[in-house]
Amino acid sequence: MQDQASPAAAKRTLQMQGITLSEFARQHGFKYRTVSEVVRGVNKGLYGEGHRVAVALGLKRGP
Repeated sequence: MQDQASPAAAKRTLQMQGITLSEFARQHGFKYRTVSEVVRGVNKGLYGEGHRVAVALGLKRGP
């Protein structure tokens, strides 16, 4: 994925590609709940799995 400005933009991109949050989570080995929290902005993706999800969605740069 390319760099996204916001979690909402990442969610829209997934929707336009026809990928559900659960599919994205399964494809990347994440928990659905964590992916959902990141795209809703509840989890800011500062560390741990939330950070890895944010990187995979293009919201943050990797280490």
